Order: sequence, then C-alpha cells, then structure tokens
Amino acid sequence: MPAPERSAPLGRFLDALPHDLAASFSDAQLRAIELHFGMRHRLTHMIDWRRRLGFGRLRLYVVLLVGRDRHPA
Repeated sequence: MPAPERSAPLGRFLDALPHDLAASFSDAQLRAIELHFGMRHRLTHMIDWRRRLGFGRLRLYVVLLVGRDRHPA
C-alpha cells in the first residue's frame, strides 16, 4: 500500500524523527499533525505586530492582530 501524500512541513517533521517513531503514527495522528501545521499559516492579517519586551527579569510578549472578521454573525 503506497504511503499517503504529505505536505512539506509534515515531511520535514517526520524526517527529523527517528524512523521507528515516525512510522508509528496512525493516519488519524498524521492528519491531526497536518492540521496543526496548516493552522499556523491559514490566515493573514492586515496588521500582524509582535514584540518581545524585557523589564529586568520579566520577559513579556505583545501580539496585535487586526483583520476582517470571518465568523458568521
């Protein structure tokens, strides 16, 4: 049975794992991992502003995303 097609990010992820571990994922697990990689690049925003701030030992990050609301009313 041929291996299912996989995206480039999923392929890089699996290639970085030991072969026996990469081969142990079920189809459902691979689909869930694929969904995770897809969600990282799914939406674009008009404004995507990200900054890291440091105040002594305190490290913070700030994210401002602005875009069109695509959720149904």
